[in-house]
Amino acid sequence: MSQICEISAELMKVNQAELETIAEKLSCLLSKGDTLFLKGDLGAGKSTFARALIKSLANNSELEVQSPTFPILIPYETAKADISHYDLYRISDFSEVEELGLYDELDTHITLIEWPEQLGQNHNINDRFEIGLEEAEQEKGKEDHRLLTVKAFGKQEKKLERFCKIGEFLEGTDWQNAQWQFLQGDASTRSYIRLRDGASEALLMNAPPQPDGPPIRDGKPYSQIAHLAEDMASFVAVSNALIDAGLSAPKVHKFNIKDGLLLINDLGDHQLYHMIVEENANQQNLYETAIDILCKLREHKPSPMKVGEGIYQLPSYSHEALSIEAELVIDWYWPKLKNTKISDSDREHYQKLWAKMFDCLAPNNNHWVLRDFHSPNLMYLPNESGVKSIGIIDFQDAVLGHAAYDVVSLCQDARITVPKDVEQHLLSRYLNQAESNDPSFDKEDFLKAYAILGAQRASKLLGIFVRLAVRDGKKHYLAHIPRIWDYLERNLKHPHLIDIFNWYETHFPDDLRIKSEEDLSRVSN
Repeated sequence: MSQICEISAELMKVNQAELETIAEKLSCLLSKGDTLFLKGDLGAGKSTFARALIKSLANNSELEVQSPTFPILIPYETAKADISHYDLYRISDFSEVEELGLYDELDTHITLIEWPEQLGQNHNINDRFEIGLEEAEQEKGKEDHRLLTVKAFGKQEKKLERFCKIGEFLEGTDWQNAQWQFLQGDASTRSYIRLRDGASEALLMNAPPQPDGPPIRDGKPYSQIAHLAEDMASFVAVSNALIDAGLSAPKVHKFNIKDGLLLINDLGDHQLYHMIVEENANQQNLYETAIDILCKLREHKPSPMKVGEGIYQLPSYSHEALSIEAELVIDWYWPKLKNTKISDSDREHYQKLWAKMFDCLAPNNNHWVLRDFHSPNLMYLPNESGVKSIGIIDFQDAVLGHAAYDVVSLCQDARITVPKDVEQHLLSRYLNQAESNDPSFDKEDFLKAYAILGAQRASKLLGIFVRLAVRDGKKHYLAHIPRIWDYLERNLKHPHLIDIFNWYETHFPDDLRIKSEEDLSRVSN
């Protein structure tokens, strides 16, 4: 893999299997908006490279990938991105390319172009990869080889650099010659590559440090105010702590915090979300084990954690962090539904109402809060038992706060509806165990915190799901909004939240609440 870092400067001699492997690995870093030029004479191996790349992008080794020589364009739909595969060999006039819609799709598709020379000098595709292939001089009785170059131009230079860093990171490990398979992620900027070497598997977490957004309050960006992880030191620290507590989390075998690369255990594909939604698994039984995990975690108070030569300390889930999250509903949902921004006076009133609520949490803000403890981040491990039978992932944003936050994250799962009776059963299970382990445990105080944090989380999620749709084009998250409204209304029934209840009744009466699929058009357009 270290050769990849040099191939923009010199030709690399590869056989067909090596060519396909490079295509498969490069596909793991591609995303919509990426364009690849495939250059080389007839028979040089462009179609071989394209076929391996497309099969890998589709995660389907049996996919039939034909040459687009005669139709000129063959499209493919994949979970990662739509693909447009062009062969311009028979193009005689540039207008034919324009009629095919090539330039209309560059930002929304992964585009492969064989014979890009046919575009002429003024093609205006400056951000691209160039794959160059030519036949190598063959030695009698030996396997055919090709001479390969991979170059990157414009914005794609960073992706090629990243490709090199990953290869260098894996050198010297048991996974340097492993197969790569891209794993579809969620709403975050992280991505994962499954590494396979025979029957063994591991994961490469690709989490390059993200630049801070613009300052929005007191000179600080949202991520800093909300205490979102700035790098993966938090993941390494929390993973080790969870394992030490007798729970299942991905073990970190190697890490480079500066580059945002981690080599971790693969916890498999049995995600609770998919098990319940697609396989009709028993939600209550699975969530009971998850509740038991939170009860066990309650017994282990957070402490400073060693990461390499440094020490990591969980940040506090401060009033400021809780408030900035609760404000997402007025920053994104409010303008989308009301077609106007919230006034400064209304924002200040909203903030004061929540500040009063958050004051109630202070005496018990000394527990683990993993922050996204729900079905997409919980993996069933069939070879384990008890609390270890469910693995925990996606906890790098963990903070020090009230234990009720993770309980409500599970019992009011944002992605799967938890019926009221199941929620109450799970909540009772947690309360009974907590009281049994700690005679000073106050059920009523916990239930008050549960309602406050449930309402805060629901307010946050209403804003996040609209933000993902409006800003990031991920409209499928809007389907969860009716569920979130239901959860929010459950929490607002607690008598301690009467002021927040009245605020929602005033500013978001029923006609501004998305409560059904039919209502979704009001936020999706």
